[in-house]
Amino acid sequence: MSITLHQFAYSHFNEKARWILDLKGIDHRHETYLPGPHMGAIKKLSGQAQTPVLEADGKVISGSSAIIDYLETRHPQPPLYPTDPEHRERALEWQREMDASLGPDVRTLLFSALVNEGTYLCNMFGGSKGLAKRLAYRAMFPIARGVIAKGNGVTPDNVARCKTSTREWLDRISEQAKATGYLVGDTFSVADLTAAALLAPIADVSHPAMKRPRPIPQSVQDILAINASHPAIEWTNRIYDQHRPA
Repeated sequence: MSITLHQFAYSHFNEKARWILDLKGIDHRHETYLPGPHMGAIKKLSGQAQTPVLEADGKVISGSSAIIDYLETRHPQPPLYPTDPEHRERALEWQREMDASLGPDVRTLLFSALVNEGTYLCNMFGGSKGLAKRLAYRAMFPIARGVIAKGNGVTPDNVARCKTSTREWLDRISEQAKATGYLVGDTFSVADLTAAALLAPIADVSHPAMKRPRPIPQSVQDILAINASHPAIEWTNRIYDQHRPA
């Protein structure tokens, strides 16, 4: 059986899908796209323009949460959904809320710096491509910069809101994990995977799947520094160290 994950490098929503595939030891391949030029191929494949998209069993599944649900059903070990029905619903509710709020807000914060760092942005997302594609992608950046900013919600008011919202999420995650080290019950679940993956861009995790290129521009370092000492950032790195396969 051939399984392909259609993805962006360094995307935290794509990281959710990478994580479950690696956690469950599922043999698969990655098809990595450049954001923007990806749209035609992804729309043709899935009928919509967002990654991640999974091709498996003759099916096409779009979105990180749908991919997790699909793989959890067919590859139940190790489990990401708690067996207790109440805990399961709580874990899935954490995922729904974080997908809707935390993930987009973290992305906006990061892109508030990246839209002014064209070379670095193109290196992040195009580093796996050949020289000709990388040069062409970089040459397109000044033209696409406004679209990138708009598409990622980069306006002064929204960036300020995202800073506050992200801090509130960090406080909530830290408080919830105090008792057991996990967000639901006392074992790793989809709630923890979602929180850690979506926080990875501002936690600057060392895992190869999300460790961004060096050197990091000062503007991006400034974004990382905002919450660097928060307990939830330490929690994120611990979850990666303990539960994210290489």
